[in-house]
Amino acid sequence: MTTASSEARTRPAPGAPSAVRPLAVGDLVLDAANRVAYRGGAEIRLTATECALLRQLMSNPGRVLSKALLLDRVWAPAFGPGDRGNLVELYISYLRKKIDAGRPPMIHTRRGMGYVLKPAA
Repeated sequence: MTTASSEARTRPAPGAPSAVRPLAVGDLVLDAANRVAYRGGAEIRLTATECALLRQLMSNPGRVLSKALLLDRVWAPAFGPGDRGNLVELYISYLRKKIDAGRPPMIHTRRGMGYVLKPAA
């Protein structure tokens, strides 16, 4: 019975929308529907914005995502460029404190290019 119940928690119901399905990269799992991530089994609570940003990174593992792309996909386009200043840097720092704290880093900066998430070495 424990196998079925643990599968029920980690696997979406057949036909469930893809936005509800957990994402996994290495030992990091994101349950976006509940705004919770798990790294090495430890629960990490996320704000709505942190969750949206992490979902973008985890949907593109190993791919460098530019700040402009992340701004467009995570934050409302109604913000002007001056209003969004360092939002990406700020929220990347929040995620690093939660996701990478005391562990091998998964979130990497590519100077002049953007950010990439990849499994820890």
